[in-house]
Amino acid sequence: MDKILSKNQYYTSRRLKPTDKNLAFDKDFRITHYAGDVTYNVVGFIDKNRDTLYQDLKRLLYNSNNPVLRKIFPDGAKSVTEVNKKPLTAGTIFKNSMSDLMKQLSTKEPHYIRCIKPNEIKSSTSFDTIGVRNQVKVI
Repeated sequence: MDKILSKNQYYTSRRLKPTDKNLAFDKDFRITHYAGDVTYNVVGFIDKNRDTLYQDLKRLLYNSNNPVLRKIFPDGAKSVTEVNKKPLTAGTIFKNSMSDLMKQLSTKEPHYIRCIKPNEIKSSTSFDTIGVRNQVKVI
């Protein structure tokens, strides 16, 4: 990570900042977020941040006494060993969602609505002829 992120102003580690005794060598890194610095430990980082709630939720709802919930969440019937041992992380789900959105948007043709402001003072009783004329000229 140090090689890739060493130029990033919001990232630091003990290797990049040897005088920072609060960071464990080869184990900790720090990210400066808008609300302040957060120190992360790489040991088990991916496992701790893996989003397994969704599969657990499907299993819980499938095991409900409510037949509608059982029908809506049939994947909940799968045993823990049947389910992918490495569920998608929240980041991967978000990335896939954004990719799908971009594919959909690229197939669409945008249409624009041009609005003409009748005046700058936002009054319903005023009409600025020169201002409206200038707006119409640039359309």
